[in-house]
Amino acid sequence: MTGLLLLLLAFPGARIANLPTGPVLEKGTWLLGISHRFLSAEDNSRLGHALNFLKDANVRLAAERGLGAGLAAGLSYTNYNYELGAGAAWAPLTQVTAYGGIGTNLVERKLSTTWLNAAVAGRVTPSAGTHLVVLPRLTANTESLYLSCGLGARLGLPSDFSVGLETEPMLLGPEPKTGGRLPAWNIALDKELGWHNFTLVVGNSWHQTAPGWFAWANRDITKGHFRAGFNVLRKL
Repeated sequence: MTGLLLLLLAFPGARIANLPTGPVLEKGTWLLGISHRFLSAEDNSRLGHALNFLKDANVRLAAERGLGAGLAAGLSYTNYNYELGAGAAWAPLTQVTAYGGIGTNLVERKLSTTWLNAAVAGRVTPSAGTHLVVLPRLTANTESLYLSCGLGARLGLPSDFSVGLETEPMLLGPEPKTGGRLPAWNIALDKELGWHNFTLVVGNSWHQTAPGWFAWANRDITKGHFRAGFNVLRKL
């Protein structure tokens, strides 16, 4: 199902919504995160289903630590598919970060539900709090292979707010068996407060990691269908 740990290794503004913004944590620093995606809007349209957002949510917990020398590593757990993820990041250059990892379903424990993920992020930072990110990514298991390219922009605003837009066009990979697919996108409104980042997210994908977030995005905003959620990051 959904794939690997996306290491969210910059701060402030560790990521837009799902895409990382690039730099790794400094040595000895932890970054803890919780990410939550609710049911889609049409599933909550009737009064009798008003509390549906409290169940069947996709929740992801993550912890990363800076190791020094441009290296960082982390673990994550996603409740939707019982996925445990592990990954690492290395920034050999100021504007380039390489990512790699593995994620597996703890219940099924099959190679077909174990995803390998490799990506390289290049970024430009025109001003403080503003990032432009390009992230080509390869995601594969024993049955499927996906090639995608993440594109993101994050604009710093006054009072430690920022707004971001991200997408990840799929360049190669199988069609989903059900539900169809649309180009994945998220809009994120972020507020930095102390050593926390609080982010509200609206997009068209319930998934948060590769390949799910870009391969199975299928909510059509023109019909009033979307996914909403939030991220909370804490630096220690």
